[in-house]
Amino acid sequence: MRLIRAELLKARRRTMTWVLLTVALVLMGLSYLLIGLGMSALRGSGSDFGLGILEFPAQYATIGQFAFGIGGLLATVYVAALVGSDWNWGVLRNVVARGESRANYLLAKAAGLAIVLGIGMLIIFAAGILMVFLAGLVFNVPVSNPLRGRGLQDLAENLVLGYPVLLQRAALGFAVAVVMRSQLAGSVVGIALWLGESFLTTVLTVISIPNNLGGFIDGGIQQIGPVWYQFLPISIGGYVLNVLPGGSGLVSAAAGGGLQGLFLKPVPLELALPMVLIYLAVAIGVAIVALNRQEIV
Repeated sequence: MRLIRAELLKARRRTMTWVLLTVALVLMGLSYLLIGLGMSALRGSGSDFGLGILEFPAQYATIGQFAFGIGGLLATVYVAALVGSDWNWGVLRNVVARGESRANYLLAKAAGLAIVLGIGMLIIFAAGILMVFLAGLVFNVPVSNPLRGRGLQDLAENLVLGYPVLLQRAALGFAVAVVMRSQLAGSVVGIALWLGESFLTTVLTVISIPNNLGGFIDGGIQQIGPVWYQFLPISIGGYVLNVLPGGSGLVSAAAGGGLQGLFLKPVPLELALPMVLIYLAVAIGVAIVALNRQEIV
């Protein structure tokens, strides 16, 4: 607990903690500004196409993009920066000199960062719900009651199932920063993994299209899969987000939407969620093994 408290204190004092949270909130605010302007214009023209109300749980899809989608990318960079700085600033040398267990230190850091990310997720969801009502008030767009029907259960499912995905994506930056011993390398490689996987899955999906066209004979496209590249770390988390109330991953590039959603069968939740947890455990395990094998001077 002492080590975890120390990590929480360091995170609270780091400017980056507040900067990245502010970035996520500002981007979400701009998103709701555009949504409000668009819906107001449609209502004014008398042709809203049935989109004249901000409904829950559909709004969790927008909020989820900033908590788990863009938020996941920001979390990867954030965790890589905080972990890698231990080498850049010589913190780890002092920790080892005190006789602390390397594994315990790394696990405490992971736990502290998990707490910080959890708090950030709650802040984004609370702010997002508030922004929905502000957008409705400012642009005179009706907002549905978030407590009707499943209400709190929809919100709870978004938080409970989305949180492991957020941690798993952040763990990529965690492991890379430890292996590379650098906050910059961890951030750059983490972003490259995000972009590279999205490009790879799109290309492989396009290549698989001929296998789907045989379905036209029977009157439709024949979906295939799940295939191996749907189990890559970013994509597999997207399949968890896609089943959430509101569909928090529907517009994510590597989340089973777009070409993947058209040509590939989705990975079921009972398989996708365990894979997310496995990736999370493997990333932490790789980081611990790498740290134990490093020479700290």
